[in-house]
Amino acid sequence: MKFFSFYSFLFCFLLFLSSKSFAFFTKSEVGREIFAFSKSFQSARNMALERSASAFIVSDPSIMQLNPAAFIFNDSYHHLFSFHFQTGVFAENQGNLSYTRQLSTMSIQASYGWLLYGDIEGYDEYGQPTGQVHSPQSQLFTLSSSIPLRLFRFGSTIKLATDKLSGKLGDRTAIALAFDWGLVWTAKSNLYGFAFVARDFGALIRDYIQDGDSEAYAMAQTYALSAFLKSRQVPRLSLFLENTLPRYSQPALSLGLEYALGDYLFLRSGFNRAWLDLSRDFKELFASHSRPTESYEARFFSLGLGLQLLSFDFDYTFSYLIQGLGVEHRFSLNFRI
Repeated sequence: MKFFSFYSFLFCFLLFLSSKSFAFFTKSEVGREIFAFSKSFQSARNMALERSASAFIVSDPSIMQLNPAAFIFNDSYHHLFSFHFQTGVFAENQGNLSYTRQLSTMSIQASYGWLLYGDIEGYDEYGQPTGQVHSPQSQLFTLSSSIPLRLFRFGSTIKLATDKLSGKLGDRTAIALAFDWGLVWTAKSNLYGFAFVARDFGALIRDYIQDGDSEAYAMAQTYALSAFLKSRQVPRLSLFLENTLPRYSQPALSLGLEYALGDYLFLRSGFNRAWLDLSRDFKELFASHSRPTESYEARFFSLGLGLQLLSFDFDYTFSYLIQGLGVEHRFSLNFRI
């Protein structure tokens, strides 16, 4: 009963917080953020749990993409190399490379992410082909650190994001600088934990066109509260929850579940939904008329499988998108030295 009472209280608290955040965080500026692609550079494990596991301290280096404070090195290794690749309707060629090493009690990670949109034929103002081919792409460079404190772990990330539209007709590349930081409470019990994260707090520092307009558009600027819980009755089962509070879009709820089959194989699933869409789903139970289509989160749920061996990990995730947008596939590899 304590298991359910704890989550009931946490669910009600996050519901109350989400309802209050509508007035403060959006401020009638929905959709004004830039470089939303930065949050899509996630590993297969992170997306299998729908980005809900940022309160769980693990030795998987990809957790730094969610919360830089939640990573801890395994005592047997001091160097980690990671590769993540994604394909689907939003990205046919998207990936991320990272290197993580231990420096005394601190962990340092450098990563590079790319997103290629394919080749696009150029047309002039009259709709006639110019014969030029444009290859737009987005990139993300990060440098993260994770530091243990007495009661918490603290982590921070600096991000440099670029978005190139074209290099044929002058430079059309925009650049943004942003920061993440996070806190994870290091509880004595490994049955529960809490975290607070701030993501993508930054702005445009170079526009696509140098036209004298000095307005610095902001990135997503998202706060997140997360928790995890393990049941004493089912110790191999871990439950994750995160409530995101973006500055420029609707608050959303993410839920995740991970079950360990032995010591090496893991089954994962995740669910993600904006609170506005959840309220519409609830109302639909009592009304037969159709409701407006979803417009705040394209993702819906994911299923994943993880294999952890002595020197490497392999993860795969299948994600289903709403409104007939199709599916996504993610693959991840971690190597330890």
